[in-house]
Amino acid sequence: MPPTEVITPRQAREILALRKLQQSPWLYAQEILGVYWWQSQRDIAAAMMQHRRVLVKASHSVGKTHLAAGIVNWHYDMYDPSETLTTAPTKQQVIDALWKEIRRQRMGRPGLQPKEPRMESSADHYAVGYTADSGGAFQGRHSERILIVFDECVDVGGEYWEAAEGMMTGESRWLAICNPTDTSSPAYAASLDDQWHCITVSALDHPNIAAELAGEPLVVRDAVNLEWVEGRVEAWCNPLAGGDALPTDLEWPPNSGNWYRPGPEFESRVLGRWPTSGSDSVWSEAAWNAACIQQPIPQVATVIGCDVARFGDDYTSIVVRRGPCVLHHETHNGWSTGQTAGRLKELCRQWKQPGEDPRGIDCYIDDDGVGGGVTDAGTGWKFHGCSGSGRPNDVEKYPNRRSEVWFVVAQRAVARELDVSRLSKASQELLRKQAMAPRWKLDGPGRRVVERKDETKKRLKRSPDDMDALNLSMAHAPSVDLGWLDAAAVEGPLISDMDPDIVNWLCPGCGQDPHGMTEVARYDRMENGTELARNAPIHCDVCLCASVILGPNRCSVGGWYRLAGEGDSDGSL
Repeated sequence: MPPTEVITPRQAREILALRKLQQSPWLYAQEILGVYWWQSQRDIAAAMMQHRRVLVKASHSVGKTHLAAGIVNWHYDMYDPSETLTTAPTKQQVIDALWKEIRRQRMGRPGLQPKEPRMESSADHYAVGYTADSGGAFQGRHSERILIVFDECVDVGGEYWEAAEGMMTGESRWLAICNPTDTSSPAYAASLDDQWHCITVSALDHPNIAAELAGEPLVVRDAVNLEWVEGRVEAWCNPLAGGDALPTDLEWPPNSGNWYRPGPEFESRVLGRWPTSGSDSVWSEAAWNAACIQQPIPQVATVIGCDVARFGDDYTSIVVRRGPCVLHHETHNGWSTGQTAGRLKELCRQWKQPGEDPRGIDCYIDDDGVGGGVTDAGTGWKFHGCSGSGRPNDVEKYPNRRSEVWFVVAQRAVARELDVSRLSKASQELLRKQAMAPRWKLDGPGRRVVERKDETKKRLKRSPDDMDALNLSMAHAPSVDLGWLDAAAVEGPLISDMDPDIVNWLCPGCGQDPHGMTEVARYDRMENGTELARNAPIHCDVCLCASVILGPNRCSVGGWYRLAGEGDSDGSL
């Protein structure tokens, strides 16, 4: 039996002290580095010990880089062997921000290299900073204990996130820190992932603000202060009238009764939260939240949208809706066009309503690529081929149909004309990531152009096929053939030309008034008491009925028109 190793009391105290510091980065920062961490910084350090992935969404000037430097020093000093890898979007951010702070905190402690962002004592014990210009520097590292730090992680590319994920083995930890400015970034997608523990740090929670509001001196030098916050309130917030405040609004100063609505810059750069509106993303947090509010399912036609996979790593995605309510979503990899066509027919049978002909259910299919094969297999079914490069309805605002559809569906969400609440949590999270990902810009003529699908795919690491399927289901209505209407009907006034105090058109699908209906025909004015036994299909933009039936219509005394459902004979709803 080998002899038992004997340690001295001094060695035992050193071992216990080391273990205590290993379990508390905050204690290390205080006792070894001699630096101060305020409460949110301590909370982040504690979270690093409980969660392998921690994402911090924080305001400007609250000590993000100071904390990250302390975590790097702690990991390097406490664990040998170990690897510590840091990255930031630019060389300046790596060398002049994070690693400058690492050097300042070490105060002569061993390991630092003279002219580069690196500490090292041996081949298997080092810390190094990289610029996030490619993921190659992160490849092939599989040590038992790795710390990964992403500084300004909103601008760190998707290839780095993917490479870092491949190293999350053994005792590895990952800290990502940012101002949450861009909802199309990989950082936003990570914040929706249950693997990540997310922490929000608002400038309003910093001890400097509480101190100055109480008339006391600053607690932390070179950090956020009251003057800066008040300047941002004035520049980036809109004052509100009494009684109009929302839960996301700001009362400033606290308990003053003065309320403000934060703009996107204030939300991200002061409150440390993703902006609810106003960015280069098509969708916003506010739009998505509105789409999650449940609405009753109207008794209207079933509609299906299908985005067909173009490449091997793309997905064929299908969405079923009725009115504004999305009822079903599924996504598949590796399907042939024949499989897809067969599945669409099966879903038509599965989701048809009593009395609804499955062959009459409208299926809108993206056939810009291989989707044409699915459309061709729909003989005898209502398979509609749709082209994203086609002509938009509003040629002054959009250069192509795809850009228009993305904006139209996002606007429907804001207006609560889209409801995804009945989908599974996994489907909602997938659609949310894809909805927030595409960016847009104005072209030369001032039209809104949504980026190409492959550009979104580079950041998202997956094509937004599922959102494209939802868009197809929500935004494409069949054209209306009015050729059978006689001249008397076509020569009448437009719906919008009729006096709203005299004429009341109601959609049987949603009960909305004419302001929610697309004008597709002219109708003749009727004398009081005269019946019109003519059917005229129109498209309701509110509930998206594909074939609302107008008529028979009867004028009551006073000249009010009412929209009758198909099969009604007395003109009433």
